[in-house]
Amino acid sequence: MSQEKGSNRREFVERITSGAIALGVSGTGISAFASSAAAMPASESPAEMKWDASWLNGIKGNHAQIFDMPAGNGGFGLLHVHNYLQTYKDAYSLVSPHVVPIVSLYGMTTPLAFNDAMWAKYKFGAATNTNAYGTTTPITRNAYYAAAPGSQTMGMASVIDIPAVATISSLQSRGARFIVCNNAFNFWVGLLEAGGAGKAKDIRAEL
Repeated sequence: MSQEKGSNRREFVERITSGAIALGVSGTGISAFASSAAAMPASESPAEMKWDASWLNGIKGNHAQIFDMPAGNGGFGLLHVHNYLQTYKDAYSLVSPHVVPIVSLYGMTTPLAFNDAMWAKYKFGAATNTNAYGTTTPITRNAYYAAAPGSQTMGMASVIDIPAVATISSLQSRGARFIVCNNAFNFWVGLLEAGGAGKAKDIRAEL
C-alpha cells in the first residue's frame, strides 16, 4: 500500500470514527466496529442479489465523466460537477444527453443519497460534520440535495456558501447521475445498527 493510500485510509477511519461517536457508538465498540465494518457482508449473497444496472440506460453522449466524491466539503464536489456542465454548455453549446456527469457517492458522502427525513432521524449532519453556514450547528436536512425554499445557496459551512445550482436535484435536472457504493451503504447501515438505531435489515430497507 502506498503512503498516500495509507494516509487516505487513516483519514477515512478517523472521520468515520467521529461519525460513530455522533451516532452513539462509544467505548471499545468504536475500534472493533471501525476495523470490521468495511468487510461487513451484504444482507444477501452475490448469487441472491439482483443488481440493478438501469442507471446505465440512456448514457449515449460522447462526453460522459465519472466524478469520484468521497467527501462532501460543504458542496465543493458538487460545484465541480456544475462547472463541468456549465463549461460544456458555454464553450461548445453541449448539454444533456451529450454531456453526462456520473457522481460516485461513498465514504462520507454516502448519506447524500438519503432524504431529509433520514437526515433528521439518523443525525447525518452531526455524523458527517456538516454544519449550517456560519455556525457550528449540524444541519438536520439533506442540504446537498436541495437548497432551503427561497435560498440561492446550499447553506452549509464551507469556505464559501455554494450556490443552489450545484445541488443534487439541480444537477440531476441537467442530466447528472448519482450512484452509491453498496459497500459504503452497508458500512453506514452497520454503523447505525451499532449505535442502537435498530436492526440492520430494517435500517437498510428504510434508507
